Amino acid sequence: MAAFGLSYGAVAAIGRLPAPPPGLLPFPSLSSSERALLALTVLPHAALALLVLAGRIRLGRRLGFTRPALSRRAVLLVLLWPPLQVAGTALLLLLTGQAPVRAWRLSPSLTGGVLWSWILWLVVLAPLAEEMLFRGDLFGRLSRLLSPAAVVAVSAAVFALCHAERGLLQPVSVLPLGVALGLMRLWTGSLWPCIALHAASNGAVILARVWSTG
Repeated sequence: MAAFGLSYGAVAAIGRLPAPPPGLLPFPSLSSSERALLALTVLPHAALALLVLAGRIRLGRRLGFTRPALSRRAVLLVLLWPPLQVAGTALLLLLTGQAPVRAWRLSPSLTGGVLWSWILWLVVLAPLAEEMLFRGDLFGRLSRLLSPAAVVAVSAAVFALCHAERGLLQPVSVLPLGVALGLMRLWTGSLWPCIALHAASNGAVILARVWSTG
């Protein structure tokens, strides 16, 4: 998955992103490059999550969908992280010479059903799929080999590399989120708080982008 993110990012960077065949994907209002980006961003995550879930069910193993042991620090992390994520992403944009308000503007074609499908993916489906992969299966496998700190660090690094499809800015911006999600997994022993934190963080970024567009 990390290799895919890096390879796809290199292809996208040189402007030779292949367009999917007509009629293969929904949302005809999107441009061919936007639809290709949609397909290659969503499909690998969803496919891998389904494979992980199917394998775990077949082998009778748990991914971490257990009752969480919530603590004050876990609750504070869910509440405080979303604005910190937005502020950190804005700072990175400023450091690279980009105005956050301009960089966050949504595509004019991202309206109606396309917009709501995008929001559904980022707030519900992506957190569920990615947490199953990174704080579920990968986290569990690494926990048998490494110390807790190393497990958090390695899972966060792989999580960041898988977001390299648009260059280096996005993986750098999500690396702290990967660390926060790993800590949440350690603190609570469950995937549910990780999914909630991931969804809240993505939701905050969506609100910032919608506000910038308006």
